[in-house]
Amino acid sequence: MSIRFYWISFLIVMGLTVFISWVKQTRTRKEFLMILLKVTLGFIGTVFALWGLSSLLVALGISKSGFIF
Repeated sequence: MSIRFYWISFLIVMGLTVFISWVKQTRTRKEFLMILLKVTLGFIGTVFALWGLSSLLVALGISKSGFIF
């Protein structure tokens, strides 16, 4: 994978974390880090869900290999 994808992922996670922290009016570092952890785990879960869905579609013969990843 290109370094560009890592930077895009980093910016998405940090942007969502800062936005959620701003909306919830967090004040402490611990609250910010908990939001960062939840956003990161959600992002990783979403990526694995898409990967699993694309693998399932390939296994069922609905799409070709390389459909998403």
